[in-house]
Amino acid sequence: MAVKRLMTYLYWLYYQFKLITCSELMVPCEQLVFYTVIVPMLAGIVYAIYIFITMQINLAFQELILYHSG
Repeated sequence: MAVKRLMTYLYWLYYQFKLITCSELMVPCEQLVFYTVIVPMLAGIVYAIYIFITMQINLAFQELILYHSG
């Protein structure tokens, strides 16, 4: 039952995304071009945020270790 609710929720999120981006009204070839641009751009943003946050946490721990050792 939980899997069905999860799938329904994911479908709802996908449909909301299609409505917000107006891709529901696009022809399939337009959707292909749109998603070819949007998906790599979003992946790049998520990757950059992941790298940035990792670096900031690493620097914070280094400062904490330096503060406690000296």
